[in-house]
Amino acid sequence: MAANISPNARMAWRFLRIDWRSGELQLLFMALLLAVTVVAGLSAFVSRLELMLAGESSQFLAADRVLKSPRPVDPHLLDKADELGLRQAQTISFQSMLYAGDEPLLVSVKAASAHYPLIGQVNIRPAAFQPSVAVKHGPKTGNVWVQQRVLQQLKLEIGERVFIGDAELTITQVLVSEPDRGAGFLSMGPRVLMHYQDVASTQVIGEGSRVGYAWLFAGEPTTIKSYEQWLQPQLSASEKWLDLEDNQPTVALALKRAKLFFLLASSIVIVLSMIAVAMASTRYCQRHIKHIAVLKTLGATSADIRKIFSGLLLLLWFLVSVLGCALAWGLQHVALMQAATELDLNLPPLPVTPFILGISTACIALMAFTLPALAELRAIPAMRIFQQSVQHDIRFSRRSLLIAFLGLFSLLYLYTGALLMSVLLILALLILMVVIAIPAALLLKHLPRRGVRANSWHAMAVANMQRRLSANALQLGLFAIGLMLVVVLMGGRDNLFQQWQAQLPEKTPNFFLVNLLPTEVDKAEAWLNQHQVQSEQLYPMVRGRLIQINEQQVRERVSKDDFKRSGADRELNLSWSAELPAYNTVIDGLWLTGDATDPATQVSVEAKLAEKLNIQIGDTLTFMIAAEKLNAQVSSIREVDWDKMRPNFYMLLSQQSLQDFPKTYMTSFYLPDNQHLLIGGLMQQVPTAIIIEVDSMIKQIRAIIHHVSQALQLVLFFVIIAGVLVMIATVQSSLDTRKK
Repeated sequence: MAANISPNARMAWRFLRIDWRSGELQLLFMALLLAVTVVAGLSAFVSRLELMLAGESSQFLAADRVLKSPRPVDPHLLDKADELGLRQAQTISFQSMLYAGDEPLLVSVKAASAHYPLIGQVNIRPAAFQPSVAVKHGPKTGNVWVQQRVLQQLKLEIGERVFIGDAELTITQVLVSEPDRGAGFLSMGPRVLMHYQDVASTQVIGEGSRVGYAWLFAGEPTTIKSYEQWLQPQLSASEKWLDLEDNQPTVALALKRAKLFFLLASSIVIVLSMIAVAMASTRYCQRHIKHIAVLKTLGATSADIRKIFSGLLLLLWFLVSVLGCALAWGLQHVALMQAATELDLNLPPLPVTPFILGISTACIALMAFTLPALAELRAIPAMRIFQQSVQHDIRFSRRSLLIAFLGLFSLLYLYTGALLMSVLLILALLILMVVIAIPAALLLKHLPRRGVRANSWHAMAVANMQRRLSANALQLGLFAIGLMLVVVLMGGRDNLFQQWQAQLPEKTPNFFLVNLLPTEVDKAEAWLNQHQVQSEQLYPMVRGRLIQINEQQVRERVSKDDFKRSGADRELNLSWSAELPAYNTVIDGLWLTGDATDPATQVSVEAKLAEKLNIQIGDTLTFMIAAEKLNAQVSSIREVDWDKMRPNFYMLLSQQSLQDFPKTYMTSFYLPDNQHLLIGGLMQQVPTAIIIEVDSMIKQIRAIIHHVSQALQLVLFFVIIAGVLVMIATVQSSLDTRKK
């Protein structure tokens, strides 16, 4: 078999062994190995981590996707999901009176089928004040799980029987939280969870009842996507297909920001690794000038030289790919096993794509950064071996530089799939090189040498730097770029952390108090003051529907989809405030003090709603409130931070225009865990009000953010390694000349 190997291939293998033993190939090998390991490992880590976090985040839906409707949907829509093999569950949500003897209590009921939840767990307590237990099912038929406040307010115990409509049910557990309980005001408390099959026996759902139906689906992402594409064209205007971003925009935003950071960090790793490969390739070729001259004196042609080093690069690519992919698999597996253990999540399957990307990275890197330098070796004359005084440096021609940048762009686009990001990174790299290298060259050129002895270390150092002015300026630029990219990424990570912390700071309100009658306002304020509860301002709420803009029907002003997405197809909560609310910013106009013809009919509109409905300053809005029309002139457009767990409104009007309409009040407040039982006393003070607890949702969001933050730390570690390698390659590139 050895006889079948060509002389050039044997020479390539011999060069590989000799260069490895002498250390001449190690820097290039390590640069390529790091590039493959980091790209493949980081890609695999990020993709699997996203799947894990997406799985955990899907707990906010209790499924991968949810179909919601105010009425039962066509059965053939569900039959299609069965054909595709999707797992299904159903829930019905409605409000009803729960009776314990003759004592009634308004509750929010969710009836769930046997397979609920498809994703996530329901937290329950076997008895009051006992530790919570996570289960992956709902109550059995004939049983009901209720929140602690139901037991407190009705003075009940576990095992007692209650009535919902005509159905007699037994309380078997204390309900702590459900995975898909959102912060929407349709989820009125206190909460009750019962079995889906018990709904018929209650006899509480009839024609015209306000009921929310939900069908939950879970399965493989490709199957979900296929069903989604088939289903959406068949949905009516009242049926909504929800994913995480639709149902929990706060969590979706956190994951979106993290994904962008992962993408940016991985791109920076590629840039730094390729810089290191380019520097190492130049040094490797520089050290082989004499070897090429010797080979040519022995009769080797330029074609032979090309074949020898092409074979060497092929061997190098194979070794780097195998070892790099093995290291990448090991690193991402260890990191993800630890993360999966800490997060109590299942480890998703390992995709093949990251390893294909790693192998492609090595191939493109060698072709774009090493082959151009090796091509320069073919021009080395045989007389070079006898001309010790001749300096022949390996320099990148314009064509070689163009190939290098095209190779880098190909890698970035292959990895990110984002054309704009790839172009911007390349342009930023070019601009940085110009901005840093030119001033560095001018600075080095004008370093003073006068006033010192010719043999002083200062004069020799300056002379050495000026002798290789272009190379030193380039190295200084690359060195600075490597450091700067690492620092910028660290700054971006810190900024991301600050955004997350500001999104849900400590003592974020975890309870909403709504439907508070004007006669109960004083009682609620007295209770809040008595227990020193930190609360937001009490806001009045008047229900009204926006029907016209500048005397034109809203439905005719915008498209059907925009009308639906804006929320103008339903009644809005209108309110007033003497001062601009916190986390609201006026971006156009003046806060309810503008130049409206009648100060009593001004309105401030939330920015996104104004954009969807094409509302401008000075427009006249017509509202239908309690069978009466009210005209208001737009005086300002506001940006509202909806991520904050605080009362926010699309429309804020002048007090004079709303004060005579029927109204209720609302606020939000924070209670620490050890004071949650105080809520029972508040409910006794204001029995008609509704208290909505969002504490479990806040904790889930914080858990997601914490887990993503840990992942970002590991990503940054990989970036720092790549940056260190660039520094080493930069120093090593001129080490031989400096030693001589």
